[in-house]
Amino acid sequence: MKLKKLVMLSSILLGLTPLCLGQNIKGSPHDFTRNTASNSSGELCIVCHAPHGTDATAVPLWNHGTTTQIFSTYIGYKFDALPSITAPDGASKLCLSCHDGVSAMNQFGGHANGTSAPGPTYLGVHASNLGIDLTNDHPVSFVYNTALATLDGALKDPSTATTSLGGTIATDMLDINSKVQCPSCHEVHDQTIYRFGKISNAGSALCLTCHNK
Repeated sequence: MKLKKLVMLSSILLGLTPLCLGQNIKGSPHDFTRNTASNSSGELCIVCHAPHGTDATAVPLWNHGTTTQIFSTYIGYKFDALPSITAPDGASKLCLSCHDGVSAMNQFGGHANGTSAPGPTYLGVHASNLGIDLTNDHPVSFVYNTALATLDGALKDPSTATTSLGGTIATDMLDINSKVQCPSCHEVHDQTIYRFGKISNAGSALCLTCHNK
């Protein structure tokens, strides 16, 4: 019985591990506790997440306003997934709800908090605003599967190619719909790798996780 309880407790703690990444947000550009003009609550997580009254269709307990901007998507040369790219969706759309250069960072909890100036700032410094023109940015919100890898020829098969995180590209880098999204490369809750990288890009390791070069 004691062993059973220990196993259950271990499972619960392991399940909560992703929620503890907030410790790595402190002091990072995603720490808005010191930006009192936009976040007077003093809470670390509240700008993006809350326990009640949130958007159940987005990532868990999403508390921020979602961008309504119309984006121009990637138009790069010889990209075989272009027909499947329509507009940012999933987690990418949520990231752009601050990084679109238009939406106010303080739009959370269903109302404005503090000033309503558009464009996120961090301690008075402008954050990375991608804007609504994404034609020159890495494409997001497209399905990356074996068929695309075969068609493209320069992409690794996500179902079999492994990553430095221990799983396959499909399990470690893609969302539940097998799409490439902003969090495919960025871990928004962990600042320990440059620019919130999910994998260090030393030697282009992050790029070479998917690109067969």
